[in-house]
Amino acid sequence: MNLILFENAAEAARLASADPRAQHIREVLRMKTGDQFFVGVVNGRRGKATLADEGDRGLSLEIIWEKSIEPPRPVWVLAGLPRPQTARDLLREAATFGISALHFFNAEKGERSYAHSTLWKSDEWKQRLREGTAQAFATQVPEVAHNASLKDAIDKISLVAPQNAIRLALDVYEGSAVLSELAPLDGPVILALGAERGWSAQERLTLRDAGFKLANLGPRVLRTETALVAGLSVLLARRGEF
Repeated sequence: MNLILFENAAEAARLASADPRAQHIREVLRMKTGDQFFVGVVNGRRGKATLADEGDRGLSLEIIWEKSIEPPRPVWVLAGLPRPQTARDLLREAATFGISALHFFNAEKGERSYAHSTLWKSDEWKQRLREGTAQAFATQVPEVAHNASLKDAIDKISLVAPQNAIRLALDVYEGSAVLSELAPLDGPVILALGAERGWSAQERLTLRDAGFKLANLGPRVLRTETALVAGLSVLLARRGEF
């Protein structure tokens, strides 16, 4: 981790010895009294912490907080709900890239049983988001939502994404242009990824009716997690961020 995340500033002031973050600071970072490291509040500010005191009762931190908060990137992602291991990768990478939201949907070619994985029935999915956010030295954690269908996901994300957002869907089979040709130089974007088995004919119709343009990332079929990373990289490169 490049940054230790907390729920709020008060929580960051003192850590109990049994807290995994205290163990990470002591055993992984090997911090001693007087050493400094970075912390942050979820969806809040970053700060530089000094380990003021350590003992059997825990760690006491003195923190100088930054004045500004880095906003999330204006990118919203729709993704067909994949198998749990792939979902873990999507959650981590989405958080690392700092997108605004990741909305999963039950795809026509997907497996509905994936929604009942322990990933979603426990707090593990939140932990994956935190890992990606902390790795990126950031504090903004993407919103995550589940939807019954692609149409439901589009309707829900349309309520939070700006109306002028460019709508793009990755499709190796029917995407008529490469993503770099359609990606905007600035402004908000909604990026859609299908299930691991691809889009159905009805889903492609739903996308087109909702104003999405189909784009490809070249002729090779990519894993879902690879497509997410490649797609976001292309979008950010067009903006001059990469």
